[in-house]
Amino acid sequence: MQKNTWIPLADHPELRVGQYVVPNFISNSVALAVDEHTHVLVSPGKQLLESWPATKRGDNIDLHIIMPNGFHYMGVPAWQQAFPNAKLYASANAIPRLREKGIKENGHPDGIRALQSEQPPLPTHYDILFPVGHRAGDIWLRKQTDTSTSWITCDSFLNYERYSNQPIARFLQKKLDAAPGLKLSQVIKFYILNDRKSFKHWALNQLAQDQPTTLIPSHGEVLQSDTLAQALAELLQKRL
Repeated sequence: MQKNTWIPLADHPELRVGQYVVPNFISNSVALAVDEHTHVLVSPGKQLLESWPATKRGDNIDLHIIMPNGFHYMGVPAWQQAFPNAKLYASANAIPRLREKGIKENGHPDGIRALQSEQPPLPTHYDILFPVGHRAGDIWLRKQTDTSTSWITCDSFLNYERYSNQPIARFLQKKLDAAPGLKLSQVIKFYILNDRKSFKHWALNQLAQDQPTTLIPSHGEVLQSDTLAQALAELLQKRL
């Protein structure tokens, strides 16, 4: 996928995925078009601001930014500078760390809107999931239609198609079993999760219910497969 630009995803006309590199690892932003004037961004990268279409700028644009955990905030200030009226959202568990990092919505008394009590407008078929057992307050988005389900996850899963070309990043990927392919790395297992048993139980139940065929992780490549649910279940059973 081309870096630092927004790419449409087949069969999802409302969705664009933008890839950028920080720091030395492929990261993903997701843009959802609710209507002509309303857009939701998930973990927006600073590098992707330049390629944001001119037709989606201006005072008539209602922009909503979701930070999918307490660590996915670095591009937000740049987007706030371009869109001063942007509304900010995160899980209640992520908000304390985000506030410590100086992230806050312009003019809003609480600084960041807790997704458990207030959610942005979303396109038809979308909702928000709150996976348990995450110390950083991860949230996922789900698109569920009569024919398929897609997951937009945060740091729970990785899908790097190859090792990084950067020596330190490549060393870390090998050491932590974070690439190549679909992974649940040692960092996720021992640092991101604070209750592995509860997350495993929740995720396996959610997989059985949803049977997703598309995965958009925060890091790596989009994965679309009829056997995705089985692959994720096997990964969870093996690593947790």
